Formats: sequence, structure tokens, C-alpha cells
Amino acid sequence: MNLLWLIGALAIFCFDVEASSSLADIQARGRLVVSVKNIGAQQHSKHKDPAHFEKRGVEIELAHAIAARALGDPNKIEFKMMRKPLRIPAVANGDVDLAISMVHVTPTAEKQVDFSIPYYEGGTAVMERATANITSLTELSGKRLGIIARNDSNTADILTEMPANTRPTSVAEFANFDDAATAIRTGKIDALLSEGANISVYVEAHGDGLKKSPALTHDQIAVAIQKGNTELMGIVNQVVKELRDSGKLASMFDASHIGQQAIANESQQR
Repeated sequence: MNLLWLIGALAIFCFDVEASSSLADIQARGRLVVSVKNIGAQQHSKHKDPAHFEKRGVEIELAHAIAARALGDPNKIEFKMMRKPLRIPAVANGDVDLAISMVHVTPTAEKQVDFSIPYYEGGTAVMERATANITSLTELSGKRLGIIARNDSNTADILTEMPANTRPTSVAEFANFDDAATAIRTGKIDALLSEGANISVYVEAHGDGLKKSPALTHDQIAVAIQKGNTELMGIVNQVVKELRDSGKLASMFDASHIGQQAIANESQQR
């Protein structure tokens, strides 16, 4: 019986150590462990997300800035590439210290992890013909809409939250942005619903005769941190705030051709 108790106690102890991402643990370990987007294929055309490399590049830069503040060296960092559904649980379980991967601040996610002040604010938009003029979600009513088929997430989720009288007439899935762009140009669909950053990057490179609508939703993107880790949260918030206030954060996103919406005062107080 005593032996079983000892085994159980050791198991609990090992789990607690593995699940700990306190600042002291990180400093003792000597590296910050961060979940980021997968590198994947090196060609934009191979990704369903046209802004994949642009977003990843900014987030890697942000991670190095946090490591520099937490450990005194931007290179004391370990990146872990995980599929999208695994990133938040990895932070919650302490498998990684942070997730910096365009993680949306949502009520569901906030039940699992804490979030820093936003480092990016964007929103869902549509790619449409240059002569079209969709400016709000309600204007999708009666439209033939396209979405990109994905394994890890479904852009069409936003449609289920819309009032019935604002939903499109039809929704068609496409394997990639090129196929969707062809469908728009040939009149098979009216618009493609996607993250605004994706549309910005695609239209700049391939969008002859196409444009991005204004943002139809407002999404906050922040660093995910294990609940209760106030010391690490303080460092992350300090880094994000300094980068934002100095204009460096905006420059990072502008250089990536993504851009972002103005960060609202109330979101700065998170």
C-alpha cells in the first residue's frame, strides 16, 4: 500500500514539474519554449494561408524580444511547431510557455489560458471584384460566398453566428486562393470570406481586378500564457506595450504587408 502511495505521489510530482512554466522554472531551464506556426512548404502557393510566412515572421521576432527580456538573450528560445488545435492545450498543460500564433482572444480560449494585451488587431473580410462594395456582414445576405477548405479550422464558423437574414445564399469550398480568385473573376461566386491579412497579401501579389473589403469583424490577437503565471504575463505585456508605443510593432506588420487595425484603448488595458 505504501509503495502504491509513493508511486502515485511521484507521478503527481512529475506532472506538476512538467506542467510548470513559472518564470523561475523558465530561467532555471535557460530557454523560453514557444509554440509557433509550422514552417511547412517554403512556397506561398503551397499554403492555404497566403500570409503564413508574413505572420510567422512577425511572431518569431516578437518571441525573440520576449526571450531577451525574460532571459537576457533573444536566442535562448525553443520553438515548437504544432497543429492549430494543439496550441492552446499545450499552453494550458505547461508543455510550452507561450503560444504566439495568431491566437484569437475568445471566451472559449480564455477559459483555458490567459492572454496578453493584443499585439495584433484585424478581422474577417472578403475578397471581391474591384467593382463590388461589400462593407458589412449584413451585406453577405443573398451573396454566393466562397471559403477555403481547411483541416484545422473552419472559416464558415462565423456564418453560424450570423442572424438568419444576413447569411449568404450559398457557400462553396475551394482548395486555395487561386481557385477562389478564378471563381470570383468568372462570376461563379461573389466573394471569398477569409482573414483580412490573408486577403491583403494575396491581392497585393495576385489580385488583378480584385480587392479586399473593409474588416467585417474585429478580432484581437494576443500571446497565450498559462493561467496564473503573472510574472511571465508582466514581461510579455511590457514587451508588447513597448513595441507598440515605440511604433516598432506597427512597423513590423507594415513591413510584412499585413497591416492591422488601430488598437482600441480598452484593449490596451487587458
